[in-house]
Amino acid sequence: MSKNRMRYQWFQDVPRNVTRREYQRLQFLSFVAMGLGGVAVMLVFAVVTGLTLNTSRELEDTEQLTLAEALAYEGDRLDLVKIEGFVVADDPPTMPDDETRQIIRGELTITARPTADAGTEDNPPQDVVLYDWAAAAEPVFLAESDRQRLPLAFDLSVLPMQAESGPIDVETVRVGDSARTSRPVAVQLGDETFPLPLDTWGEIDSVLTDVSRQVLPYGESIVVVAALESTPNGPQLVDPLGDRLQVYIGTEADIRATGQRLRVVFGLLAIALGVASFFVARSALQLRQEFLQRSNQ
Repeated sequence: MSKNRMRYQWFQDVPRNVTRREYQRLQFLSFVAMGLGGVAVMLVFAVVTGLTLNTSRELEDTEQLTLAEALAYEGDRLDLVKIEGFVVADDPPTMPDDETRQIIRGELTITARPTADAGTEDNPPQDVVLYDWAAAAEPVFLAESDRQRLPLAFDLSVLPMQAESGPIDVETVRVGDSARTSRPVAVQLGDETFPLPLDTWGEIDSVLTDVSRQVLPYGESIVVVAALESTPNGPQLVDPLGDRLQVYIGTEADIRATGQRLRVVFGLLAIALGVASFFVARSALQLRQEFLQRSNQ
């Protein structure tokens, strides 16, 4: 039989004189090499085609107006324009964990889950939302100063938010005579205390909490792609035809710079993953050659 072909044991799907664990290591190395190489190729494709710059290119192809030009506009409806400014409101809400933080939109959710020792196999404990808060300002304007404000007359739920850590951490409230015997009974956020559902969970030794905090701050720079409509009360931005309404956090220059940074990062990652794929593939090839020799002995 040819020396270039592995001889497999008929009772096991592995080469002769090779253990299953050794053969699984070869398969694992081959899979890792192909996976790393595949990701590297996709990253190279993203770099070459400029996928990270797609948003910047779309913005560049959209007609741009300054806020002053938009406020002075009195003609027919412009179906799609791009305008930069700061997002403001007359009476902005504040975050419940930071009353000094004025926002346009905000969400704060606290979810608790007991550790695995709680409950039973047939009735495992469920995650419980202890606190769920959301607020949004209305009406909202795009502004450059107190006198230049353009109303946003579309569904404000499209306004984006970003994850943000709060100034106050969630703390676990425990009761008991000592650290060894104490048990969690509630979680606390600032001055607010939220009891744990111990009647459902039963007695637990520890609890994990997840805090989701999303914010669009008052005065944040945004880019709005929308339709401009002249009304008796003045111009306003409305939802354009064809589901093309877009709102981006930051200025257009910020968005372009972020795309460029991602392109550089993708390029460096592609090089690193390509090198790693080469060395892993070489190790797999060397191991395969060893198995080939052993299987033909």
